[in-house]
Amino acid sequence: MSATARPAAWSRLNVFLHWTIVVLIVCQWIQGEFMADFWDATLEGEAPGRLATLLGYSHIVIGTLVLIAAAIRLADRFTHGRPPLDADEPQWAAMLARVTHVLLYALLFAMPILGLTAWFTGNDAIAGYHAFLWNPLLAVIALHVLGALTQHFWFRSPALKRMIPGIRHSA
Repeated sequence: MSATARPAAWSRLNVFLHWTIVVLIVCQWIQGEFMADFWDATLEGEAPGRLATLLGYSHIVIGTLVLIAAAIRLADRFTHGRPPLDADEPQWAAMLARVTHVLLYALLFAMPILGLTAWFTGNDAIAGYHAFLWNPLLAVIALHVLGALTQHFWFRSPALKRMIPGIRHSA
């Protein structure tokens, strides 16, 4: 897509999926320890408690939803384009934003794929890789939030406003 064909705002679908992924990640954070208990009990052939079972299975479902939402969001981004970066924003900030987004998508794909692979194969090493990626994901999310706030307050970019549901902006 050429620079002149770029939309002034994210598509409604992209904004919806962004905030859906945020909510799903928060849910995963809240129930993560229950999944660890559920996983350990399952591998040891024990019956996990009811709450661990409920939240363990919901962790699998929510992780799958994160994977699906990220894939749809990325497809939407490629088919509908993305709003242009602010021309006044320094090159280093634009590059850092690109790198952050690549890392974020890589983690949003890798974690559910590793988690599902571990679950269906019963492979504890793969589950360990999945769990290991949690802190890098949180760090990249923190960098993403910091970048959005910096764009908004320091560079006075409209980027953050474009991601607020229900608000449409012109170029």
